Amino acid sequence: MGREAEGHAVWRGASGVVKAYLESDGVILRGEVRGKLPRAGLMDWRVEGEDLCLRSGGEPLVLMLGAREAAAWGRALEKPVLSLAAKLGISDLARAWVIGGPRPEALALALAGCEANGPDSAAVVVAVLTGPGDVEAALAVGQATGLRVWCVHGKGKAAAVGDATVRAAFRGAGWVDIKASAVSEGFSATLYRPPV
Repeated sequence: MGREAEGHAVWRGASGVVKAYLESDGVILRGEVRGKLPRAGLMDWRVEGEDLCLRSGGEPLVLMLGAREAAAWGRALEKPVLSLAAKLGISDLARAWVIGGPRPEALALALAGCEANGPDSAAVVVAVLTGPGDVEAALAVGQATGLRVWCVHGKGKAAAVGDATVRAAFRGAGWVDIKASAVSEGFSATLYRPPV
């Protein structure tokens, strides 16, 4: 998913210029028409010329995006939504050693049955960063084990540990951020690999 486009929207009797975002959890409309449409409620999407037409919660939405972008959105909506575990690359065969906490509910569900007891049986470290010292502890674990580290941190300015703090520490130590994923409304995750 992860598409964004500028266009015109008609929804719930309103019409106007929007910036539309297609995320794994739904569509976000910003601008003259505003809304957040959960992915589970999106249905009956189709491309009609330059428009993407769909229903959300039973209500029609028309996004006038241009033929090329409407077609790209239609193709993206056809793709199955990956689970958080799949996005993180964890499974019963590729277990995660989890440090820090507390875990956001979505992460706890994704980790169910996929946790390692320690670094020897882990494919990756998942570090939940919620307080002072968590970033340094995650970096130390990554350096000691040589494993890639998913840093799960809060979103926005109010986050106790934000993306900029994590990025500065890991990049400063020579690590490279190679993937990012939303975890929940309040949390995001970034995957770092050790220096080569």
